[in-house]
Amino acid sequence: MSFRLFVYYCALCGAWAALGGWLFGEWMTEKFKNPMAEAIVKGGFLGFFVSLGLGFVDALMNLTLGRIVLILMRVAVAVLVGTVGGMIGGMIGQLLFNLTGKEFFRIIGWMLVGLLIGASIGVFDVMSRILNQEDMRGAVRKIMNGLLGGTVGGFVGGIVSALLGSTASNMFEAPRELLWSPSATGFVALGMCIGLLIGLAHVILKEAWLRVETGRRAGKELIISKPILTIGRAEACDLGLFGYQGIERMHARIIQQGDEYLIEDLGTPGGTFLNDRRIQGPTPLRSGDAIRVGNCVLRFGERHKR
Repeated sequence: MSFRLFVYYCALCGAWAALGGWLFGEWMTEKFKNPMAEAIVKGGFLGFFVSLGLGFVDALMNLTLGRIVLILMRVAVAVLVGTVGGMIGGMIGQLLFNLTGKEFFRIIGWMLVGLLIGASIGVFDVMSRILNQEDMRGAVRKIMNGLLGGTVGGFVGGIVSALLGSTASNMFEAPRELLWSPSATGFVALGMCIGLLIGLAHVILKEAWLRVETGRRAGKELIISKPILTIGRAEACDLGLFGYQGIERMHARIIQQGDEYLIEDLGTPGGTFLNDRRIQGPTPLRSGDAIRVGNCVLRFGERHKR
C-alpha cells in the first residue's frame, strides 16, 4: 500500500465507520431520556467503529494477511482504547455543554475522541516494545503523530459537524435533534476528518521509510517505526517480498542505532547490495539510497534532521 492510498483509506474508513457508529448509537439510545448517557453511548460507538476501521488500515499497511492473529490483536487493542476514548470524549463534551450551553464545548469533546482514537493505533506497538524490551522511540513517535492528527481531526470535524447541524436546522426550521440528516452527516464528517488527519500526520511526520521500486509490489511503501525491520519472503518479515527471484526467507534487515539507520545482509548466498555495491556488514543508509535484494530494488528515505 502506498502512503497516498493509506491516507485515502483512513479517510474513507473513518467516514463509513462513523456512519456505522451513528446508526448503532441511534438504535441503542432511541429511548434514552438522559442526554449525558446518550452522549457517552454515541461517543463510545463512534470510537469503536472508527478505531476498528483505522486499526485494520494500519495493520494491513504494516503486516501481511498471513499474520492474521497479529492483525486481530492489533485491531483489538485499538478498538478497546478507541471505545473508551469515545465514551470519555462524549461525556466531557456533554458535561461542558450542560455547564455553558455553548456548542463549542461539544467540539472539545470530539477533540478528545479524536485524540484517543489517534493514540489507539499506536498502543499495541508500545506494548510490544515494552514486552520485548526494545527501543521505544519509533512506537512513541507513532503515538504522538496519532495524537496530533486525531486532535486536529476531531477539532476540524467537530466544527464541520456543528456547521452542518446549524445550517440544516435553519433551512428546515426544525430543532437540530429532530433532523436525521445533520446528525448522520455530522458524524460522517467527523469520522472522515479524524481518519484523514491521522493518516496525514503519520505520513507527513514519518522519520524513515522504504519504497518498493520494482516488480509486482512496486509502489508499496512502509514507514520504519521498529528498531529492527526484517526483509525477505517469509510471512514473519516486516517487509514481505513474495514472487521475487533470489530472495531468501530472511534476507536482510534495517537496524536503527540512535539517529542512524543501517542495512545488514543476513548471510544470504546472493547478498544484499547498496547502490550496486555488495555490503559486507552493517552499512549506514542515507536518504535516496537504493537497496537491492534478489531482483527487487528498494528505495530508502529519511526526513532531514536539523
